[in-house]
Amino acid sequence: MKNKDFVGSKKRNTRAKPEAPARRPFPVVKFLVVILLVAGFVFGLNYIQGDSEAFKQEQEQPQVTPKKKTQKHIPPPPEDEEWEFIEELENKSVQVETEELEDKGPFKMQCASFRSEEDAEQLKAKIAFTGFESQVHKTQGTSGVWYKVVLGPFDRKRDAEKTRHILKRNDIRGCQIWLWR
Repeated sequence: MKNKDFVGSKKRNTRAKPEAPARRPFPVVKFLVVILLVAGFVFGLNYIQGDSEAFKQEQEQPQVTPKKKTQKHIPPPPEDEEWEFIEELENKSVQVETEELEDKGPFKMQCASFRSEEDAEQLKAKIAFTGFESQVHKTQGTSGVWYKVVLGPFDRKRDAEKTRHILKRNDIRGCQIWLWR
């Protein structure tokens, strides 16, 4: 029995090249419809223009008689009026009660709390690169030990907000501002 060569006996792809699609005949009907529409449009414009000239000629121009201009009576300029309220406003003093705002106290900003001291120290270093000093506080909670990264104290909340915005620009997010207690 003769051994059959399975590798070399592949069927050859003898595809016939696709024939070019047959050209369609020139669309005479569509061409005629377009020509008729354009001609109708041009005829309509000429018809409207011709009617407007005939309409102008049919309209009679009414006779306009110039009217005599009557001089209007101009009143004399008003006398200088003296107003009392100007003097009253200059001499008047208003007393306003001002309430002093209570100083709520110093503020602190907590940026994170971690389970591991190493993570807290990494964030502290990242904050130090932005130019601020932070502390890591060890806190015993109900669920274990936490390491809080805290900045402050800030005398005014505005200063704390300013620092928080700078930290946001340096990709340190999630900082919260609290009263220092």
